[in-house]
Amino acid sequence: MPKILTKKILHLTPHLGGGVGKVLLNYLAKTKNRSAFIHQVACLDYANAAAQEAMKLVGLEFFDRLTNQLSRLLKMIREADLVLIHWWNHPLLYDFLVRTPLPPCRLIMWSHTAGFHPPYVFTRKVLLYPDLFVLATPISLETKEIKNLSEQQKKSLRLVWSSGGIEQTVLVKPRKHAGFNIGYLGTVDYAKLHPNFLKICAKINIPEAKFVVCGGPSEGAIKKEAAKLGLADKFQFTGPVSDVAAYFSTFDIFGYPLASYHYGSCDQVLAESMAAGVVPVVLANRMEKYMVQNGVTGLVAKNENDYIQAVRKLYTDKALRKTLLLKARKYAAKTFSLDKMIQDWGKVFEETLALPKTPKIWETSSKSEQVSAASVFLESLGDYGQSFSGYYRAKSAEDRNKAEKKIIQLAANSVIWKAETRGTAHHYHSFFPRDEYLAFWSKITR
Repeated sequence: MPKILTKKILHLTPHLGGGVGKVLLNYLAKTKNRSAFIHQVACLDYANAAAQEAMKLVGLEFFDRLTNQLSRLLKMIREADLVLIHWWNHPLLYDFLVRTPLPPCRLIMWSHTAGFHPPYVFTRKVLLYPDLFVLATPISLETKEIKNLSEQQKKSLRLVWSSGGIEQTVLVKPRKHAGFNIGYLGTVDYAKLHPNFLKICAKINIPEAKFVVCGGPSEGAIKKEAAKLGLADKFQFTGPVSDVAAYFSTFDIFGYPLASYHYGSCDQVLAESMAAGVVPVVLANRMEKYMVQNGVTGLVAKNENDYIQAVRKLYTDKALRKTLLLKARKYAAKTFSLDKMIQDWGKVFEETLALPKTPKIWETSSKSEQVSAASVFLESLGDYGQSFSGYYRAKSAEDRNKAEKKIIQLAANSVIWKAETRGTAHHYHSFFPRDEYLAFWSKITR
């Protein structure tokens, strides 16, 4: 028999940990002894302690802090048979892509965001940059940037549903507990959580209800906000948790009201809640409507009042709750399987390996040494950065004042621009503090 040559796949990510880390690390752990590929992980910034420990257990070769080791990173790209960039709007990733011509390589980008709401958006440039651009959810096909691609350009798009697996929660069994626990697990920050979260919960008039909120990073501030509203006794803020199954076992339902502008694409904890038999109640945002079948695997509320009534309905109707949880578990086991994602990636890898290696250069009118951090930020926003680019390119004080007012109004209309991360001006400023434009934009969007 001919010898099977093992191919090297380099995973390049801004950092490793959290939801993306769970997806990647669970994939690598499960394919360790049955893959024809050797995997390496390279982080532009850091791999957190949990991710490092997980990679060591798998016996995986990994590198972090590579922003300061550019020649080493380019050598790794050159030597890899295939490069997979885990993409979202992160300052270090965009700075690397815009400034750095890549050596000949086979390049895939996998989006870990849906692409509808700035600053986490697709641009024409990023969609056409790699050999294949892989979407993590079908809802991304409805973004205007993808719709505006030609039929020929759309041929470089692929779809692989993102899943960290549900093995940890599919075997969850309910534990006896006092009261009625309405659980939330995930990002505890108004960049994702509904801005009226506390007020919505306050209107859920269930005497024995307890809201158990797991996650970070802003749980401290939201806990103080709850206390000011006189809701301290109704809430338990745990901070980030490692054993999600333990918490799911004490949740009666999964209350998951997210902001309409949230950046999520394939929500891991939403999949896990269904697998655990904890019926989700969500708002009718794109992602949630796609993942939860209303009246079958959970309840999808049209608005805040409808959400409140849906929670009360599940509290009073135990038979409905049992029917939904059984269907949710069955649906989750079939739909959010890690094995399916592994199979789908195998097809994409084989297809990409048949392509020739080619250099990759970001299309920009400036030379790499002339590109400013502010202009990198503008590249990440595409058409959504017009207010910022208007200020950046203003020729007069009058034009700058007009653009400044538009930026301030932009931040006033959406709390997402106040986030310290998520691709905002604050996020970019934190990595490039000497850029005067980013410093000013960060100041006026707080």
